[in-house]
Amino acid sequence: MLLRLPVITAAMLAVISLAHAADDELTIQGIGISRDVDCQGKNVGVYGAENEIALTGQCRTITVHGSKHKVSFEQGQTLSVSGSDNVVNGGRANDVVVSVAKNTVTTTLEAGEEPGKLKATGANNKITLVLSGPSRLDVGGVEQVVEWSKADGAPNPEVRSSGALNSIKRKK
Repeated sequence: MLLRLPVITAAMLAVISLAHAADDELTIQGIGISRDVDCQGKNVGVYGAENEIALTGQCRTITVHGSKHKVSFEQGQTLSVSGSDNVVNGGRANDVVVSVAKNTVTTTLEAGEEPGKLKATGANNKITLVLSGPSRLDVGGVEQVVEWSKADGAPNPEVRSSGALNSIKRKK
């Protein structure tokens, strides 16, 4: 129980600080919840710790905040992952933002009217992308690992990097 106390405390603080979630957001908050959720074209927020959530259908913004979540999704306009030790596997997203530490994100970065965009900050995040069209990878922080591959016909990404000890490579 003592080992779970920091996770529970962090989850409760996240829930309290995010109590202002938008009315049109499907909100999943708590600890250890396991659910399948139909996005219904809405924003979806997953908050707390150790939740296992499967998002189906078209989502607008998907927010994963907290620690040790396992989230899968089919389609989202924006994916935002913050906190630590989250694992997010998805279909397609136009914009992906990954921050804080030790998150693992796998998805297809899809271009819309604008290039698909990745923004990674923090430390020790691992991001695996399939680029389906024009894309921009903006990687900062420390010890980030970004691996990418291209779908047929997709151009190489525009890459911007800062920070230290980051790896941004085409997946072999």
